[in-house]
Amino acid sequence: MSSLLLIFAVIAFLIAVNGLYVAAEFSAVSARRPRLAQLADAGNSSARIILDTISDPHKLDVYIAACQVGITLSSLLLGFYAQNQIIGWAAPFFDLFPAGVRTVVQPAVSVSILLGLTILQVILGELIPKNIGIQFPERLVLWTAAPMRWSLAFFRPLIWLFNGSGRLILRLFGVRAVAEHAHVHSPEEIVLLVEESSAGGVLDREERRLLVNTLQLRKQTVRKVMVPRSQMLAAEVDMPVEDLFRLLAGSVYSRLPLYEDSVDKIVGLVHLKDLLQLRYWQRHPAAAAGQPQEVRQVMHPALFVPDSIPIEEVIAQMQATHQNIAIVVDEYGGTAGLVTFEDLMEEIIGDFQDEFDPENPVLRLIGKNQLVARGDVQLEDLSHLLGIHFVAPEVDTIGGLVTKALGKIPTVGEKVEVHGVRIRVEKMDGHRVAEVHLQLTPEQFVQLKEMTHE
Repeated sequence: MSSLLLIFAVIAFLIAVNGLYVAAEFSAVSARRPRLAQLADAGNSSARIILDTISDPHKLDVYIAACQVGITLSSLLLGFYAQNQIIGWAAPFFDLFPAGVRTVVQPAVSVSILLGLTILQVILGELIPKNIGIQFPERLVLWTAAPMRWSLAFFRPLIWLFNGSGRLILRLFGVRAVAEHAHVHSPEEIVLLVEESSAGGVLDREERRLLVNTLQLRKQTVRKVMVPRSQMLAAEVDMPVEDLFRLLAGSVYSRLPLYEDSVDKIVGLVHLKDLLQLRYWQRHPAAAAGQPQEVRQVMHPALFVPDSIPIEEVIAQMQATHQNIAIVVDEYGGTAGLVTFEDLMEEIIGDFQDEFDPENPVLRLIGKNQLVARGDVQLEDLSHLLGIHFVAPEVDTIGGLVTKALGKIPTVGEKVEVHGVRIRVEKMDGHRVAEVHLQLTPEQFVQLKEMTHE
Protein backbone atom coordinates (compact mmCIF):
# COMPACT_ATOMS: atom_id res chain seq x y z
CA MET A 1 0.00 0.00 0.00
CA SER A 2 2.82 2.38 0.89
CA SER A 3 4.47 1.77 -2.47
CA LEU A 4 1.22 2.69 -4.25
CA LEU A 5 0.98 5.92 -2.21
CA LEU A 6 4.56 6.73 -3.17
CA ILE A 7 3.74 6.18 -6.85
CA PHE A 8 0.73 8.51 -6.64
CA ALA A 9 2.79 11.09 -4.74
CA VAL A 10 5.43 11.11 -7.49
CA ILE A 11 2.69 11.38 -10.16
CA ALA A 12 1.12 14.31 -8.30
CA PHE A 13 4.53 15.97 -7.99
CA LEU A 14 5.26 15.63 -11.73
CA ILE A 15 1.81 17.02 -12.64
CA ALA A 16 2.44 19.92 -10.24
CA VAL A 17 5.82 20.59 -11.88
CA ASN A 18 4.14 20.57 -15.28
CA GLY A 19 1.51 23.00 -13.97
CA LEU A 20 4.19 25.27 -12.53
CA TYR A 21 5.89 25.65 -15.91
CA VAL A 22 2.56 26.19 -17.69
CA ALA A 23 1.59 28.89 -15.17
CA ALA A 24 5.02 30.50 -15.49
CA GLU A 25 4.75 30.62 -19.29
CA PHE A 26 1.25 32.10 -19.50
CA SER A 27 1.75 34.54 -16.63
CA ALA A 28 4.96 35.84 -18.23
CA VAL A 29 3.28 36.66 -21.54
CA SER A 30 0.14 38.04 -19.83
CA ALA A 31 1.75 40.13 -17.08
CA ARG A 32 1.19 43.90 -17.29
CA ARG A 33 4.46 45.79 -17.46
CA PRO A 34 3.13 48.95 -15.74
CA ARG A 35 2.02 46.88 -12.73
CA LEU A 36 5.39 45.09 -12.53
CA ALA A 37 7.14 48.46 -12.85
CA GLN A 38 5.15 49.73 -9.85
CA LEU A 39 6.18 46.70 -7.81
CA ALA A 40 9.80 47.06 -8.91
CA ASP A 41 9.81 50.74 -7.90
CA ALA A 42 8.41 49.69 -4.52
CA GLY A 43 11.49 47.52 -3.99
CA ASN A 44 10.32 44.09 -5.17
CA SER A 45 13.48 42.46 -6.54
CA SER A 46 11.60 39.62 -8.25
CA ALA A 47 9.42 42.14 -10.09
CA ARG A 48 12.55 43.99 -11.23
CA ILE A 49 14.10 40.79 -12.61
CA ILE A 50 10.87 39.66 -14.31
CA LEU A 51 10.31 43.13 -15.79
CA ASP A 52 13.82 43.07 -17.25
CA THR A 53 13.12 39.62 -18.72
CA ILE A 54 9.76 40.31 -20.38
CA SER A 55 10.94 43.69 -21.70
CA ASP A 56 13.73 42.05 -23.70
CA PRO A 57 12.44 39.82 -26.57
CA HIS A 58 15.57 37.63 -26.47
CA LYS A 59 15.39 37.09 -22.70
CA LEU A 60 11.67 36.42 -22.89
CA ASP A 61 12.28 33.86 -25.64
CA VAL A 62 14.82 32.04 -23.44
CA TYR A 63 12.40 32.22 -20.49
CA ILE A 64 9.57 30.68 -22.53
CA ALA A 65 11.96 28.04 -23.90
CA ALA A 66 12.86 27.05 -20.32
CA CYS A 67 9.14 26.68 -19.55
CA GLN A 68 8.63 24.52 -22.61
CA VAL A 69 11.62 22.31 -21.79
CA GLY A 70 10.28 21.89 -18.25
CA ILE A 71 6.81 20.99 -19.55
CA THR A 72 8.24 18.46 -22.02
CA LEU A 73 10.56 16.77 -19.52
CA SER A 74 7.93 16.55 -16.77
CA SER A 75 5.43 15.08 -19.25
CA LEU A 76 7.91 12.47 -20.48
CA LEU A 77 8.91 11.53 -16.94
CA LEU A 78 5.26 11.30 -15.90
CA GLY A 79 4.38 8.90 -18.71
CA PHE A 80 7.51 6.79 -18.31
CA TYR A 81 7.40 6.55 -14.52
CA ALA A 82 3.67 6.16 -14.00
CA GLN A 83 3.12 3.44 -16.56
CA ASN A 84 6.12 1.36 -15.50
CA GLN A 85 5.45 1.70 -11.78
CA ILE A 86 1.72 1.05 -11.93
CA ILE A 87 2.13 -1.90 -14.32
CA GLY A 88 4.87 -3.29 -12.06
CA TRP A 89 2.70 -2.84 -8.98
CA ALA A 90 -0.26 -4.52 -10.71
CA ALA A 91 1.80 -7.45 -12.14
CA PRO A 92 0.70 -9.94 -9.44
CA PHE A 93 -2.93 -9.27 -10.33
CA PHE A 94 -2.27 -10.00 -14.00
CA ASP A 95 -0.91 -13.43 -13.02
CA LEU A 96 -4.38 -14.32 -11.77
CA PHE A 97 -5.66 -14.33 -15.35
CA PRO A 98 -5.13 -17.19 -17.81
CA ALA A 99 -2.29 -16.58 -20.28
CA GLY A 100 -4.68 -15.95 -23.18
CA VAL A 101 -6.70 -13.41 -21.24
CA ARG A 102 -3.59 -11.75 -19.77
CA THR A 103 -2.33 -10.80 -23.24
CA VAL A 104 -5.54 -8.79 -23.69
CA VAL A 105 -5.96 -7.37 -20.18
CA GLN A 106 -2.40 -6.06 -19.71
CA PRO A 107 -2.34 -3.87 -22.89
CA ALA A 108 -5.87 -2.65 -22.11
CA VAL A 109 -4.79 -1.62 -18.60
CA SER A 110 -1.69 0.10 -20.02
CA VAL A 111 -3.80 2.11 -22.48
CA SER A 112 -6.27 2.97 -19.70
CA ILE A 113 -3.42 4.20 -17.49
CA LEU A 114 -2.02 6.37 -20.29
CA LEU A 115 -5.47 7.75 -21.04
CA GLY A 116 -6.12 8.52 -17.38
CA LEU A 117 -2.73 10.18 -16.96
CA THR A 118 -3.31 12.25 -20.09
CA ILE A 119 -6.67 13.47 -18.81
CA LEU A 120 -5.17 14.32 -15.41
CA GLN A 121 -2.23 16.12 -16.96
CA VAL A 122 -4.36 18.14 -19.39
CA ILE A 123 -6.81 19.23 -16.70
CA LEU A 124 -4.56 19.63 -13.65
CA GLY A 125 -1.25 20.31 -15.37
CA GLU A 126 -2.36 22.41 -18.36
CA LEU A 127 -5.85 23.95 -18.36
CA ILE A 128 -6.14 24.96 -14.70
CA PRO A 129 -2.60 26.48 -14.43
CA LYS A 130 -3.10 28.26 -17.77
CA ASN A 131 -6.33 29.89 -16.64
CA ILE A 132 -4.88 30.88 -13.28
CA GLY A 133 -1.80 32.31 -15.02
CA ILE A 134 -3.96 34.40 -17.35
CA GLN A 135 -6.28 35.65 -14.57
CA PHE A 136 -3.55 36.47 -12.03
CA PRO A 137 -0.46 37.03 -14.20
CA GLU A 138 1.52 39.39 -11.95
CA ARG A 139 0.97 37.27 -8.84
CA LEU A 140 1.87 34.02 -10.62
CA VAL A 141 4.90 35.36 -12.46
CA LEU A 142 6.36 36.57 -9.15
CA TRP A 143 5.47 33.33 -7.36
CA THR A 144 7.24 31.27 -10.04
CA ALA A 145 10.22 33.63 -10.30
CA ALA A 146 12.52 31.62 -7.99
CA PRO A 147 11.83 28.18 -9.57
CA MET A 148 12.29 29.72 -13.00
CA ARG A 149 15.69 31.19 -12.05
CA TRP A 150 16.86 27.70 -11.10
CA SER A 151 15.33 26.22 -14.25
CA LEU A 152 17.00 28.80 -16.48
CA ALA A 153 20.38 27.94 -14.99
CA PHE A 154 19.78 24.18 -15.18
CA PHE A 155 18.23 24.08 -18.67
CA ARG A 156 20.50 26.66 -20.31
CA PRO A 157 22.63 24.07 -22.19
CA LEU A 158 19.49 22.34 -23.49
CA ILE A 159 17.92 25.68 -24.48
CA TRP A 160 21.10 26.67 -26.32
CA LEU A 161 21.14 23.30 -28.11
CA PHE A 162 17.45 23.36 -29.08
CA ASN A 163 17.38 27.01 -30.15
CA GLY A 164 20.59 26.61 -32.13
CA SER A 165 19.28 23.49 -33.87
CA GLY A 166 16.00 25.22 -34.67
CA ARG A 167 17.77 28.24 -36.19
CA LEU A 168 20.03 25.96 -38.23
CA ILE A 169 17.06 24.06 -39.66
CA LEU A 170 15.23 27.30 -40.46
CA ARG A 171 18.34 28.65 -42.18
CA LEU A 172 18.50 25.53 -44.35
CA PHE A 173 15.00 26.38 -45.59
CA GLY A 174 15.88 30.03 -46.13
CA VAL A 175 13.80 31.28 -43.19
CA ARG A 176 15.24 33.90 -40.85
CA ALA A 177 14.78 33.09 -37.18
CA VAL A 178 13.17 35.82 -35.08
CA ALA A 179 12.24 36.11 -31.44
CA GLU A 180 8.82 34.49 -31.44
CA HIS A 181 7.56 36.57 -28.53
CA ALA A 182 8.74 39.92 -29.92
CA HIS A 183 5.44 40.56 -31.69
CA VAL A 184 4.37 44.20 -31.80
CA HIS A 185 0.64 44.79 -32.21
CA SER A 186 -0.53 46.93 -35.11
CA PRO A 187 -3.20 49.60 -34.48
CA GLU A 188 -5.75 47.31 -36.14
CA GLU A 189 -4.86 44.48 -33.73
CA ILE A 190 -5.08 46.88 -30.78
CA VAL A 191 -8.57 47.90 -31.92
CA LEU A 192 -9.55 44.21 -31.88
CA LEU A 193 -8.08 43.85 -28.38
CA VAL A 194 -10.06 46.89 -27.25
CA GLU A 195 -13.25 45.42 -28.75
CA GLU A 196 -12.61 42.11 -26.97
CA SER A 197 -11.93 43.90 -23.67
CA SER A 198 -15.15 45.87 -24.07
CA ALA A 199 -17.15 42.73 -24.86
CA GLY A 200 -15.62 41.06 -21.80
CA GLY A 201 -16.62 43.94 -19.53
CA VAL A 202 -13.08 45.17 -18.84
CA LEU A 203 -13.71 48.48 -20.64
CA ASP A 204 -16.98 50.39 -20.56
CA ARG A 205 -18.56 51.80 -23.73
CA GLU A 206 -17.16 55.29 -23.28
CA GLU A 207 -13.60 54.00 -22.73
CA ARG A 208 -13.96 51.76 -25.77
CA ARG A 209 -15.18 54.67 -27.92
CA LEU A 210 -12.32 56.97 -26.86
CA LEU A 211 -9.67 54.31 -27.46
CA VAL A 212 -11.04 53.23 -30.85
CA ASN A 213 -11.44 56.84 -32.02
CA THR A 214 -7.87 57.64 -30.99
CA LEU A 215 -6.44 54.59 -32.77
CA GLN A 216 -8.35 55.40 -35.96
CA LEU A 217 -6.93 58.94 -36.25
CA ARG A 218 -4.10 57.61 -38.42
CA LYS A 219 -6.63 56.31 -40.97
CA GLN A 220 -8.66 59.52 -41.28
CA THR A 221 -7.47 62.48 -43.31
CA VAL A 222 -7.96 66.11 -42.35
CA ARG A 223 -10.23 66.50 -45.38
CA LYS A 224 -12.88 64.56 -43.44
CA VAL A 225 -13.11 67.06 -40.57
CA MET A 226 -12.19 70.40 -42.14
CA VAL A 227 -14.57 73.32 -42.60
CA PRO A 228 -14.85 73.47 -46.41
CA ARG A 229 -13.75 76.56 -48.32
CA SER A 230 -17.35 77.53 -49.07
CA GLN A 231 -18.09 77.82 -45.33
CA MET A 232 -14.82 79.47 -44.31
CA LEU A 233 -14.81 82.88 -42.67
CA ALA A 234 -11.92 84.87 -44.15
CA ALA A 235 -11.20 88.48 -45.07
CA GLU A 236 -8.98 90.70 -47.22
CA VAL A 237 -5.81 91.58 -45.37
CA ASP A 238 -6.23 95.29 -46.22
CA MET A 239 -9.81 95.52 -44.96
CA PRO A 240 -10.26 98.33 -42.39
CA VAL A 241 -9.75 97.30 -38.79
CA GLU A 242 -13.33 98.23 -37.82
CA ASP A 243 -14.75 95.97 -40.54
CA LEU A 244 -12.46 93.10 -39.54
CA PHE A 245 -13.42 93.58 -35.90
CA ARG A 246 -17.14 93.49 -36.64
CA LEU A 247 -16.73 90.44 -38.91
CA LEU A 248 -14.82 88.46 -36.28
CA ALA A 249 -16.82 89.68 -33.28
CA GLY A 250 -20.02 88.51 -34.95
CA SER A 251 -18.69 84.99 -35.52
CA VAL A 252 -17.93 82.03 -33.26
CA TYR A 253 -14.18 82.29 -33.95
CA SER A 254 -11.43 84.23 -32.21
CA ARG A 255 -9.02 84.03 -35.17
CA LEU A 256 -9.59 85.14 -38.75
CA PRO A 257 -7.66 83.99 -41.85
CA LEU A 258 -6.50 86.90 -44.02
CA TYR A 259 -5.87 86.71 -47.77
CA GLU A 260 -4.60 88.77 -50.67
CA ASP A 261 -6.62 88.86 -53.91
CA SER A 262 -8.42 85.52 -53.22
CA VAL A 263 -8.93 82.88 -50.54
CA ASP A 264 -6.35 80.74 -52.34
CA LYS A 265 -3.67 83.14 -51.12
CA ILE A 266 -3.89 83.11 -47.32
CA VAL A 267 -1.18 85.36 -45.87
CA GLY A 268 -1.80 84.96 -42.15
CA LEU A 269 -4.20 84.93 -39.21
CA VAL A 270 -5.32 87.76 -36.96
CA HIS A 271 -6.58 87.29 -33.41
CA LEU A 272 -9.53 89.18 -31.96
CA LYS A 273 -7.39 90.57 -29.13
CA ASP A 274 -4.89 91.93 -31.70
CA LEU A 275 -7.71 93.76 -33.49
CA LEU A 276 -8.93 95.19 -30.18
CA GLN A 277 -5.44 96.47 -29.41
CA LEU A 278 -4.95 97.81 -32.93
CA ARG A 279 -8.29 99.61 -32.79
CA TYR A 280 -7.31 101.21 -29.46
CA TRP A 281 -4.01 102.45 -30.88
CA GLN A 282 -5.72 103.86 -33.95
CA ARG A 283 -8.22 105.71 -31.76
CA HIS A 284 -5.52 107.02 -29.40
CA PRO A 285 -2.61 108.13 -31.60
CA ALA A 286 -0.85 109.85 -28.68
CA ALA A 287 -0.45 106.52 -26.88
CA ALA A 288 0.45 104.59 -30.03
CA ALA A 289 3.96 105.93 -30.63
CA GLY A 290 6.03 103.08 -32.03
CA GLN A 291 3.09 100.67 -31.94
CA PRO A 292 1.73 98.76 -34.96
CA GLN A 293 -0.82 100.64 -37.04
CA GLU A 294 -1.69 98.06 -39.71
CA VAL A 295 -3.23 94.61 -39.66
CA ARG A 296 -0.21 93.17 -41.48
CA GLN A 297 1.94 94.16 -38.51
CA VAL A 298 -0.10 92.18 -35.97
CA MET A 299 -1.14 89.15 -37.98
CA HIS A 300 0.44 85.76 -37.26
CA PRO A 301 1.83 83.18 -39.71
CA ALA A 302 -0.67 80.52 -40.72
CA LEU A 303 -0.09 76.78 -40.52
CA PHE A 304 -0.71 75.07 -43.87
CA VAL A 305 -1.40 71.34 -44.15
CA PRO A 306 -2.29 69.20 -47.19
CA ASP A 307 -5.79 67.75 -47.23
CA SER A 308 -4.44 64.20 -47.60
CA ILE A 309 -2.47 63.87 -44.34
CA PRO A 310 -3.85 61.93 -41.33
CA ILE A 311 -5.51 63.78 -38.48
CA GLU A 312 -2.86 62.60 -36.02
CA GLU A 313 -0.16 64.39 -38.03
CA VAL A 314 -2.15 67.63 -38.03
CA ILE A 315 -2.48 67.41 -34.24
CA ALA A 316 1.29 66.91 -33.96
CA GLN A 317 1.98 69.92 -36.21
CA MET A 318 -0.44 72.11 -34.25
CA GLN A 319 1.27 71.14 -31.00
CA ALA A 320 4.72 71.80 -32.46
CA THR A 321 3.77 75.24 -33.82
CA HIS A 322 1.37 76.21 -30.99
CA GLN A 323 -1.43 76.82 -33.49
CA ASN A 324 -5.15 76.25 -32.97
CA ILE A 325 -6.12 76.67 -36.64
CA ALA A 326 -4.62 75.17 -39.80
CA ILE A 327 -5.35 76.12 -43.40
CA VAL A 328 -6.02 72.99 -45.45
CA VAL A 329 -4.54 73.03 -48.96
CA ASP A 330 -5.57 70.82 -51.89
CA GLU A 331 -3.24 69.11 -54.37
CA TYR A 332 -3.20 72.19 -56.62
CA GLY A 333 -2.09 74.53 -53.84
CA GLY A 334 -5.48 76.18 -53.45
CA THR A 335 -7.31 76.59 -50.16
CA ALA A 336 -9.57 73.60 -49.51
CA GLY A 337 -10.76 74.73 -46.09
CA LEU A 338 -9.62 75.15 -42.52
CA VAL A 339 -9.55 72.97 -39.43
CA THR A 340 -9.49 73.92 -35.77
CA PHE A 341 -8.07 72.03 -32.83
CA GLU A 342 -11.63 71.65 -31.56
CA ASP A 343 -12.62 69.91 -34.81
CA LEU A 344 -9.79 67.41 -34.32
CA MET A 345 -10.59 66.76 -30.67
CA GLU A 346 -14.22 66.06 -31.56
CA GLU A 347 -13.00 63.12 -33.65
CA ILE A 348 -11.82 61.56 -30.38
CA ILE A 349 -14.38 62.61 -27.78
CA GLY A 350 -17.35 63.24 -30.08
CA ASP A 351 -19.25 66.40 -30.94
CA PHE A 352 -19.74 68.92 -28.18
CA GLN A 353 -21.45 72.28 -28.23
CA ASP A 354 -20.20 75.38 -26.48
CA GLU A 355 -22.17 78.56 -25.88
CA PHE A 356 -21.29 79.89 -29.34
CA ASP A 357 -22.30 76.86 -31.39
CA PRO A 358 -25.62 77.09 -33.22
CA GLU A 359 -28.42 74.80 -32.04
CA ASN A 360 -28.39 72.70 -35.18
CA PRO A 361 -27.88 69.00 -34.41
CA VAL A 362 -26.03 66.92 -36.96
CA LEU A 363 -28.68 64.16 -36.89
CA ARG A 364 -32.19 64.06 -35.45
CA LEU A 365 -34.91 61.44 -35.53
CA ILE A 366 -38.34 62.93 -36.28
CA GLY A 367 -40.33 59.71 -36.21
CA LYS A 368 -40.07 56.01 -36.82
CA ASN A 369 -37.70 55.36 -39.75
CA GLN A 370 -37.43 59.15 -40.32
CA LEU A 371 -34.01 60.82 -40.02
CA VAL A 372 -32.99 64.40 -40.77
CA ALA A 373 -29.27 65.02 -41.35
CA ARG A 374 -27.17 68.07 -42.02
CA GLY A 375 -25.71 68.16 -45.49
CA ASP A 376 -22.16 68.11 -44.13
CA VAL A 377 -22.56 64.76 -42.33
CA GLN A 378 -19.68 62.50 -43.35
CA LEU A 379 -20.61 59.46 -45.44
CA GLU A 380 -18.22 57.32 -43.40
CA ASP A 381 -20.01 58.21 -40.16
CA LEU A 382 -23.47 57.72 -41.67
CA SER A 383 -22.46 54.36 -43.14
CA HIS A 384 -21.27 53.23 -39.70
CA LEU A 385 -24.48 54.37 -38.00
CA LEU A 386 -26.85 52.79 -40.52
CA GLY A 387 -24.88 49.62 -41.17
CA ILE A 388 -24.59 50.23 -44.93
CA HIS A 389 -21.74 51.33 -47.15
CA PHE A 390 -22.22 54.48 -49.18
CA VAL A 391 -19.79 54.31 -52.09
CA ALA A 392 -19.14 57.65 -53.78
CA PRO A 393 -15.65 58.38 -55.15
CA GLU A 394 -14.44 61.93 -54.47
CA VAL A 395 -17.49 62.65 -52.27
CA ASP A 396 -17.25 62.96 -48.48
CA THR A 397 -20.68 64.18 -47.30
CA ILE A 398 -24.32 63.18 -47.66
CA GLY A 399 -24.99 66.49 -49.39
CA GLY A 400 -22.25 65.76 -51.90
CA LEU A 401 -23.68 62.27 -52.45
CA VAL A 402 -27.12 63.71 -53.28
CA THR A 403 -25.59 66.24 -55.68
CA LYS A 404 -23.54 63.53 -57.40
CA ALA A 405 -26.54 61.19 -57.66
CA LEU A 406 -28.73 63.90 -59.22
CA GLY A 407 -25.97 65.08 -61.54
CA LYS A 408 -26.86 68.75 -60.95
CA ILE A 409 -27.31 71.34 -58.24
CA PRO A 410 -30.28 70.06 -56.20
CA THR A 411 -33.39 72.03 -55.34
CA VAL A 412 -35.54 71.70 -52.23
CA GLY A 413 -37.89 68.73 -52.48
CA GLU A 414 -35.85 66.70 -54.99
CA LYS A 415 -35.47 63.02 -54.15
CA VAL A 416 -32.92 60.31 -54.83
CA GLU A 417 -32.55 56.69 -53.69
CA VAL A 418 -29.15 55.30 -52.70
CA HIS A 419 -28.63 51.77 -51.31
CA GLY A 420 -32.34 51.48 -50.59
CA VAL A 421 -32.39 54.76 -48.63
CA ARG A 422 -34.76 57.42 -50.01
CA ILE A 423 -33.24 60.87 -49.56
CA ARG A 424 -35.10 64.17 -49.97
CA VAL A 425 -33.48 67.61 -50.03
CA GLU A 426 -34.94 69.68 -47.18
CA LYS A 427 -32.83 72.86 -47.22
CA MET A 428 -30.33 74.53 -49.54
CA ASP A 429 -27.70 77.13 -48.68
CA GLY A 430 -26.88 78.69 -52.02
CA HIS A 431 -25.56 75.83 -54.14
CA ARG A 432 -24.90 73.64 -51.10
CA VAL A 433 -27.22 71.00 -49.68
CA ALA A 434 -27.81 72.15 -46.09
CA GLU A 435 -30.21 69.46 -44.86
CA VAL A 436 -31.68 66.19 -46.08
CA HIS A 437 -34.45 63.84 -44.99
CA LEU A 438 -33.75 60.09 -45.05
CA GLN A 439 -36.45 57.42 -45.16
CA LEU A 440 -34.82 54.44 -43.44
CA THR A 441 -35.68 50.77 -43.60
CA PRO A 442 -36.75 49.17 -40.28
CA GLU A 443 -33.38 47.40 -40.08
CA GLN A 444 -31.46 50.65 -40.57
CA PHE A 445 -33.65 52.38 -37.98
CA VAL A 446 -32.90 49.65 -35.41
CA GLN A 447 -29.18 49.84 -36.23
CA LEU A 448 -29.20 53.63 -35.77
CA LYS A 449 -31.00 53.37 -32.42
CA GLU A 450 -28.48 50.80 -31.19
CA MET A 451 -25.44 52.80 -32.33
CA THR A 452 -26.65 56.11 -30.90
CA HIS A 453 -27.38 54.54 -27.52
CA GLU A 454 -23.92 52.98 -27.05
